[in-house]
Amino acid sequence: MKIKTNKLELEKFFKDLEWRGIISAHANLDNFLKLENEEKIVYLGIDATAESLHIGHLFLIIQCFRFIKENFKVLLVIGGATSKIGDPSDKLKERPQLKYGELIKFEVNIEQQLKHFVLFIYTARELGELSSLPLEQFYSDNSKLLNKIHQILELDKEEDEFDKWNKFLSFILPPKSKGKFVKLNNQEWLKNEKLIDFIDQTAKHISVNYLLAKETIKQRIGNEDAGLSLSAFLYSTLQAFDFLTLHKYYQCQGQIGGSDQWGNITTGLELIRKVGSPNNKTFAFTFNLMTDKEGKKLSKSENNGALRLDSDKKEFFDFFRNMPDGQAEIFLKQFTFLSEEQVNELLKLNNPKKLRIPQRILLELVWFLNFKEVLKKENYVN
Repeated sequence: MKIKTNKLELEKFFKDLEWRGIISAHANLDNFLKLENEEKIVYLGIDATAESLHIGHLFLIIQCFRFIKENFKVLLVIGGATSKIGDPSDKLKERPQLKYGELIKFEVNIEQQLKHFVLFIYTARELGELSSLPLEQFYSDNSKLLNKIHQILELDKEEDEFDKWNKFLSFILPPKSKGKFVKLNNQEWLKNEKLIDFIDQTAKHISVNYLLAKETIKQRIGNEDAGLSLSAFLYSTLQAFDFLTLHKYYQCQGQIGGSDQWGNITTGLELIRKVGSPNNKTFAFTFNLMTDKEGKKLSKSENNGALRLDSDKKEFFDFFRNMPDGQAEIFLKQFTFLSEEQVNELLKLNNPKKLRIPQRILLELVWFLNFKEVLKKENYVN
């Protein structure tokens, strides 16, 4: 009966991810739905190939918190080793090789940013004196509308302004749960891996034909001007080795990542199937990549750093402030923990659209998430 209850909870969780438009693809969904509580362990890998995380990473971290809320353990793996190569996925030409000093600097910066997001959360009372209620700065001249928004967000039930702010902040970071983050670095296991052992024990299980069938590899090989180096060709196998190592030593069952990671992630599933047990419970989810109104990928390379998490505040907030209505409705689902009913009610209330309720909720929440001083440590990481 306990397993059945857990399955119903996981089915509900998966349907919520689908409703929010987060899921791009999945593998071995049945394995996911059959997870025991102690098997609820997933990992997200982040290479340190730039000096700052960008808004796409913020999106992925928020999705990690959804797993945390469902009592998963999330392994955050910094690619200290794989960053030296650089993921060829979604790249039509070879990545420029970074200098050792740059890699170390990038790694330190990104670890600090991750610590900000996953080690700490804040409460309204610790932020000091608050001069207004949530969203009041936008709707001070329309108390009737503000009250309706507060009713939908269930802020009208709170006792004082601090309780209202705490409830509002819970829409970006869920309450403390049994889930937690564990920070790792693939340098820990790859630095001691001997080349001959890697070829003999790992690489031989992944055929060249299997890798050639991957879309990213096909695009690069078919491009005479770009080509594909051997190191980039083997990147997928190295990431697969990460998954195998985490599965073997950390009991990790799943990998999550952006949709551009599908080829790398499924290579990991294939390697675990061949090297480990064919009856394992591994699974994978990839998430839709964040795009702008033209459908262009939002990332550090596509936006000249404007959406980096260490970028100028005005640039960052102008992005949310000026967001088109359709995009804001999508982000309201994907960047918050508002329920389906709450989102639907807010969208009904946002009539005419010039009220810009989704944009302003996102703007105020992201302000706290990214730029307010962090004051309280929580046990999210071990």
